[in-house]
Amino acid sequence: MLGGVITTLLLLVAIVGLVLFNKKKSESNGQDFDRNDIIGEYGIETLVICILLLWIVPWGILIILPVILLISLVSPAGRVSWQQFTRLRIYVVISLCMILFAGGFVPASEPISPSEWGEPLLKENPNAPIFPSGSQYTWVMIPSDGGLNVEVVQSMKLRLPHQFSQFGSASTSLDLADIFNMEQSRLKQAVELLDEQIVLNLDSDEMNLVEIIAADKHTYAASGSGDEYNLDVRLYELRSLTLSSDADGFKVGEVLCAASGTWGGEIDMLVVVRPISHTGIQQDRFAESLVSQWISSK
Repeated sequence: MLGGVITTLLLLVAIVGLVLFNKKKSESNGQDFDRNDIIGEYGIETLVICILLLWIVPWGILIILPVILLISLVSPAGRVSWQQFTRLRIYVVISLCMILFAGGFVPASEPISPSEWGEPLLKENPNAPIFPSGSQYTWVMIPSDGGLNVEVVQSMKLRLPHQFSQFGSASTSLDLADIFNMEQSRLKQAVELLDEQIVLNLDSDEMNLVEIIAADKHTYAASGSGDEYNLDVRLYELRSLTLSSDADGFKVGEVLCAASGTWGGEIDMLVVVRPISHTGIQQDRFAESLVSQWISSK
């Protein structure tokens, strides 16, 4: 939450600085100061309200900004204000958006780490994008009987630069990851670890994720307490583009993503990567036991 609070304060400080600058400028010119002369009537108040709405509205600035612009353009008074303050309004909006999205570089807090899984094999991912910020722990779960039920499990804490609200943050993140194909870079490490455990020769640079049509949410029961949690989930087929002449590739496994939102612009995400030989693909597609342990450690 701290990152969201810091970014919010920086946005408010920027607005206060804008007001004070214009007030000092008016006083030095011997004029009466009116904050409505800065970017139009109720412009400053609207900016403050928009910042507060980042803690409430799902999708954050991606919804708030278009709605506010639409309302101001529909209103006759709003259109007049835009004609009078167009350039300054654009400068202010761009500056505040830059501050908001710069908050995406604030380091994310530590991911969830269930004690049952032991010490993570890896605590970083060199292939992860630098923006937005994230932290990641990785485990390789090898069955004690030496069977083929190998799993690569990644627990992540990812920052959301566009909203601070918990509402809809997990589904928003998963949707944006689908739109911009952001899963691929983080998947590279998991594929390399999986390739070390199975007989298939997987090229981590030639993999494709194909979403499986399934429910967007799944209910899990926390191990121990039995409390139920309705998490946002996505299921993907993991396809190798080098093991088949098919343009969609050859299915070599499945990937489960389960996510839970937190306040302040972060989400918790668990990624489970399984080879096609894993019996859980048929019997436990949503990785009930792993996700239940993960939830219980929040």
